[in-house]
Amino acid sequence: MIISYNWLNSFFKEKLPDIKELSDKITLHAFEVELPQKCDDDYALDVKILPDRGSDALSHLGIARECSAILGLKLNDIKKDLIEDNSLDINNFLSVEIKDKNCKRYTARVLTGIEIKESPKWMKKRLKTCGISPVNNVVDVTNYVMLELGQPLHAFDYEKLSENKKIIVEKSKKDEKFITLSGQKIVLDNDILTIGDEEDALAIAGIKGGKKAEIDENTKAVVLESANFDGSLISKTSKKIKLRTDSSYRFEHNIDPELASIALDRATHLIQKLTGATVLKGTIDVYQEKESPKKICLHLDYLKDFLGLKIDLKDVKRILKSLEFEIEKEDEEKFQVLVPSFRRDIVIEENLIEEVGRIYGYDKVVPVIPFSGVRIVRNESIYTENNLRLVFKELGFSEVYNYPFIGKNDKEDLNLTRLIEIQNPITVDSEFLSPSLIPNLIKNLKLNLKYEKDVKIYEIGKTFKKNGSFSEKKSISALVSEDNYSVLKGYLEEVFKDFGMLHVEYVPNQREGFFSKRKSAIIKVNKREIGVIGHLSSFVLETLNLNIDPVLFELDFEVFKSEAVKKNEYIPISLYPIATRDVSVIVPSNVYIEDVIEIVKISEVSLIKDIELLDVYDNYEENLKSVTFRIFLQAADRGLENKEINEIQDKIISNLMQNPEWEVKK
Repeated sequence: MIISYNWLNSFFKEKLPDIKELSDKITLHAFEVELPQKCDDDYALDVKILPDRGSDALSHLGIARECSAILGLKLNDIKKDLIEDNSLDINNFLSVEIKDKNCKRYTARVLTGIEIKESPKWMKKRLKTCGISPVNNVVDVTNYVMLELGQPLHAFDYEKLSENKKIIVEKSKKDEKFITLSGQKIVLDNDILTIGDEEDALAIAGIKGGKKAEIDENTKAVVLESANFDGSLISKTSKKIKLRTDSSYRFEHNIDPELASIALDRATHLIQKLTGATVLKGTIDVYQEKESPKKICLHLDYLKDFLGLKIDLKDVKRILKSLEFEIEKEDEEKFQVLVPSFRRDIVIEENLIEEVGRIYGYDKVVPVIPFSGVRIVRNESIYTENNLRLVFKELGFSEVYNYPFIGKNDKEDLNLTRLIEIQNPITVDSEFLSPSLIPNLIKNLKLNLKYEKDVKIYEIGKTFKKNGSFSEKKSISALVSEDNYSVLKGYLEEVFKDFGMLHVEYVPNQREGFFSKRKSAIIKVNKREIGVIGHLSSFVLETLNLNIDPVLFELDFEVFKSEAVKKNEYIPISLYPIATRDVSVIVPSNVYIEDVIEIVKISEVSLIKDIELLDVYDNYEENLKSVTFRIFLQAADRGLENKEINEIQDKIISNLMQNPEWEVKK
């Protein structure tokens, strides 16, 4: 909000500090102040009012209250004295009916004998400093009081009201047409609160006045309105009609209903002073439900513990009093504090403590390093996720982020069952919670293939299944566009190796699903099932109209996390050379290569460092296949001699030959 420095000074008998010092004080104790701008002989301060303080601080009075508390200065009283004509009772000239609960309070006065003309220079100068263009003396007073006290007001031409001179606050009629003061045409619906007479809407409540009862040069009598409306309704209406004003901005923050009558008398005082108007006796004041004052108990020990410093009891009382809080009861341990009606942000004890702390000065709080005997425990899920991302990045994969939803077409294309249906889906493509990350990875693949041939992507996300009850778990999935099972398997084994998972096996996948039974395998780590790797089924490939045959895997994150080695142990690199031996074995076609590798491994666990698959040749006529391995041998404490190497090789061959259907090539 823009605050005039000269206007702010008028709230005090003593002069405020210079503009720079004042800006620093307000910033330190209340709100951030932007660099003040010079405006003739005045300064404009751009004060960043916090959202929870919009109900009381969006005015010069609100900032003056803060300055009063911060600087210890006494506020001047707001002048609102006026002279009423006792011979003219307002109730004989105007009536008000409220038909909607969203109008909490409606106050009004009637003034006659008004001469419309320019406002005095001092008022126009203050309005211009705050960014408002002067119009005429009556309209300028309503804007002036809004900026001064924070209460929006509106003035209607009394003579332009319908015959019975009755103001009605009610919801508009559907498709009712309304023209604003600025000439904007708006079609209303039946959810918009309006101020009207018995014929037409005169204003959109809390937002904008209308043309019908506009103040012009011929106006002689006015109805001055000061009301209070529900903030959420004003906010919704403002968004609906795409019209936000200074008035709606204040009402959105739920200003104090008690302010309505104060602002009304202040505006009446100014209009009478500027125009010599006659003020009818009395005020129309319809107050639907008066709010009870809030009382909060402030415990002094808690204040000390919460702020981390001891504030003298006299200072606590002084600060509360300076902010217009009233101490009703007090003893050595606590205060019973009555909260002023305009401080609608003060709800709990901590709010009170914050008020004491900020005025006392947070700069006076001595920083102390907290002592804690709590042992910080690493979040294994976050740690594993972050390390997984690093490994995938090093392997050249790109991470994707998808919504965990799929549509009806995905369900049919991938032959998915037992899905969790969403009651109110955002789109037709988000009717179900996804039971796997793979459906959306395939969509990512199809999109990326338009621009790139080699696609390597992965995702870590949540999946959802319905097995009697609903279940949610985290999964890891990856996909490569290259039609080569061994490539993705190699990447996966690098991931396992990085996390210390050495005992990995791949067993045939006989389950129904979108993976091919013939070209996929179930992955086990330390005999625990962790996921699936392989190609998509021919049905899925055909249904999705994919021109390539990608390879994918999906792992259970929780199993992965539990099997990962929690702490890496440093093992020095052997100083001795590696010896290699190649072994070829002919086995039936239905024998899994993993089974052959397991027999090779157990032959000499301590010295076999790695086994590399060199070649597979299938002899379909005889239903046999020839498999060639390269075996890497190394000792940590010595170099291996040929004799020892040959003995290990003979042991491997002997173990393989124990199966009568297997033949080792020599």
